[in-house]
Amino acid sequence: MAVIASVDPEALMRHVHSSVDIDAPAALVWGILTNFAVYERWNPFIRAILGRPDDGNALHVILQRRGHPLTSRSATLTYLSEPRELRWRQRRSVSGLFATERSFRIESLAAGGVRFHQSERLHGLLASLLGQGLQRTTQEDFHAMNHALKKRAEHARAGLSGADRTTC
Repeated sequence: MAVIASVDPEALMRHVHSSVDIDAPAALVWGILTNFAVYERWNPFIRAILGRPDDGNALHVILQRRGHPLTSRSATLTYLSEPRELRWRQRRSVSGLFATERSFRIESLAAGGVRFHQSERLHGLLASLLGQGLQRTTQEDFHAMNHALKKRAEHARAGLSGADRTTC
């Protein structure tokens, strides 16, 4: 007798998304987003990224989730399309248990400025066990980062931040 088991792929996936409109050009927002060296100055969620923003590069990402100590993750930059999108993927030690894909996307708006999207897809057996609480916390962390990016970009655009536009 054969036993056939199937797993609904949707049950093994979680998705978190947040977006914000920014009154600044895509190139400026992209410059801030990909200047990993200064994340600690402005980013309340991703405190640091070690590595270069080049397709296929290894990254070391240091996160500060609300109410938790700093954590670090290894990731691989899987997609880069300047000045519109970058994605990285993190895998845990056991394949199929847990993997995440983080995406940052910059969409130009007809009225000017951009809409910045941040999303994360969690895949694998452990993703299905993550509760709504973790999703809500992650969304709050995304929201905090998005608004910090908005503030930095809009201040740089207005010349108020004191930051050189090439090193935002």
